[in-house]
Amino acid sequence: MFYVNLPLSLLSLFMVIVKMPALPHQRSGAVDVLGAALLIAAFVPLLLVLSLGGHSFAWRAPQSLGLFALAAVALTLFIYVENRVSNPILPPHLFKNRTFSTANLAGFLISMAFMGVVMFLPLYLQLGMGVTATTSGLTMLPLMGGLIVGSTLAGQLVSKTGQYRPLMLVGASLLLVGVSLLAFFLGQVGLPVLCLMLLVVGLGLGPGQSLFNIATQNAVEPRDIGVATSSNQFFRQIGSTVG
Repeated sequence: MFYVNLPLSLLSLFMVIVKMPALPHQRSGAVDVLGAALLIAAFVPLLLVLSLGGHSFAWRAPQSLGLFALAAVALTLFIYVENRVSNPILPPHLFKNRTFSTANLAGFLISMAFMGVVMFLPLYLQLGMGVTATTSGLTMLPLMGGLIVGSTLAGQLVSKTGQYRPLMLVGASLLLVGVSLLAFFLGQVGLPVLCLMLLVVGLGLGPGQSLFNIATQNAVEPRDIGVATSSNQFFRQIGSTVG
């Protein structure tokens, strides 16, 4: 599963080198190395304690408290530095933009829900319901199918109508319904009904895969589109890991 990515990555790298046109540099300035280092120092300890706390060491153990404290101090220093450097890696003024802040928060939470379902359900199916690993994997297919269909339909509708907010609201509502059904009825239904629930979850997740990026990009100045896009990806990845 890992090695299959290597030839695909090499092909992608070849296409970038050979086909991608040269892009002129529109902005100058020093790279925010300190901000990048503090960002890493803030989130790596946080993710470590969330991954290891409770089983490798207790939540109230010195290791847990130390990692939480390190993450808090580094995050505070990161905010301080970003408000003072000339070319911040994550410009603070973007968070004054309501669409930027809302889209990133929503992406964070939706990614938490997605990863929570994807990580928990296969374990539940095998250990709780006693199905085989193959059956567990096949049961997850409606989730991925719904995600693909929801994302594709949302993209087509946005390209035709230019409206993305209603689709984002519909997607979030479907996700809420699907996750609520899983939360309340997971131990009381068979695999066919569970597959229908996962289909609803997938359809709800689909619009969020691309529309949050579109909303963020349309809400900021052209010079901030790059950092706004990368920020959206960052918050979604952190949400997935925290979830």
